[in-house]
Amino acid sequence: MKLRILAAIPFVLMFGLVSTSALANDQIASTVTNSASGPQAIIVNNGVPSGTIQLWYTYTGANYPCGQFATFNLAMQDNVGSRGTAPTYPVELDLAQSGNGTPVQFSPSPASFEIAAGSLNNSVVTVYIDCTKLPTPFDGEDIVGNLNLSTPSGSHLDTISSIQVHIKLVIPSATSCLKLYSFETDETGNILNSIGATEHAGSVKSTQPGTISVDGLAVNTCSESESFDLDVVLDTNWGTQPSNGHGVSTFGYLLSGEVDPTAYDFTTLTGGTSQAENVCIQNLTLASNASYLVTVHSAANTPFAPPSSGSFNFGASLSTAGSACSSSAYLPLSLVSPSNPVASTLSFTVTNN
Repeated sequence: MKLRILAAIPFVLMFGLVSTSALANDQIASTVTNSASGPQAIIVNNGVPSGTIQLWYTYTGANYPCGQFATFNLAMQDNVGSRGTAPTYPVELDLAQSGNGTPVQFSPSPASFEIAAGSLNNSVVTVYIDCTKLPTPFDGEDIVGNLNLSTPSGSHLDTISSIQVHIKLVIPSATSCLKLYSFETDETGNILNSIGATEHAGSVKSTQPGTISVDGLAVNTCSESESFDLDVVLDTNWGTQPSNGHGVSTFGYLLSGEVDPTAYDFTTLTGGTSQAENVCIQNLTLASNASYLVTVHSAANTPFAPPSSGSFNFGASLSTAGSACSSSAYLPLSLVSPSNPVASTLSFTVTNN
C-alpha cells in the first residue's frame, strides 16, 4: 500500500507543474512604425510577443548631429490572457529611458497611461542625441539607447517587449569600394517608387500590384574579390511569395561590370539562380568589377492596419561571410557605402473599398 501511495506522488507533482506552466497573464504587445517625415529606421523583430524591437538608423556625416534626431510611433495593445490572474484595470503603464548616461535619449508623449482591458494606446517617441555623452567619432560608430515599458509589480499585466534604438555613423570615405543598394521593382523589372493599397474597415486588404520584387544589389569596385553575406530586409507587413516552402521566391544574379541601379535595365534579367525562400544569401564571393543582385518576390501579409508613415520600409545589408547575416557582423563602412545597412522606402496611396 505504501508503494502505491509513493508512486502516485510524482504524478500529482507533474500535474501541478503543467497547470502552473499553462498560466498566462494579460500582456502588452508593442508595435513600432516610422514617422511620416525625418530619418527612417530599419525595424527588426517588430510586433513580437516578447523580446526586443530594434530600430536601426544611419546618419551620414563627419559627426552625429546634436539634439532632436528622429521620431517614431509606438502602439501598445493590451492582450487579455486566457488563464492566470486577471489584472484589476485600469493599470498604470510607464515609458522610461533605461540608462540616462547614454548618448541616445528618449522623450515619449505621452509617457504614462491608464491601461483598460483590451485597449490600444499610442505614444510618439522623440529620439535625441546628447553630444555631451559622445566619444570621439569614428566611421561605423553605433550608439544605442533603450526604452522600457513597465507596470507596477503584482499588477499581473506583463510588459514583455522593450525598444532598442541604434544610430550608426557613416563618415563618407572615397575608399569604400563595395556599393550597396536597396530598391523595389515590379514583376517585370521596372523600379517602383509607389504602389496602391485598398483599404476596407480600417485594414489594408490588397496592394496594387499584388506582388513586388524587393531587391538588394552589391557592386564590387574594389581591386580584388570580396566575400560577404547579403541580406534583404522585408517590411514587417510583407513576406516572401511563395512562403510555404513549396516554391522559389528568391533569385540571385551575377552581373558583369559595376551596375548603377538608376541606369540598368532590370527588365532584361534572365537565368537567375534559385535561392529557395531565403532572404539571407550566405558566403558570396564577388570578383572585382562585378555586381550581384538578389531579388525577393514578396506580397503583403494582409489584412493589416496601414502604417501611419504612408510608406513601407525595406533594406539590405552586407555582413561577414558565414555570419548568417548577423547585425553584429556588418561589414565596416570603410568598406561599404553609402551605408550598411541601407534602407529604402516604398510609398503607397490608399483607396477605400
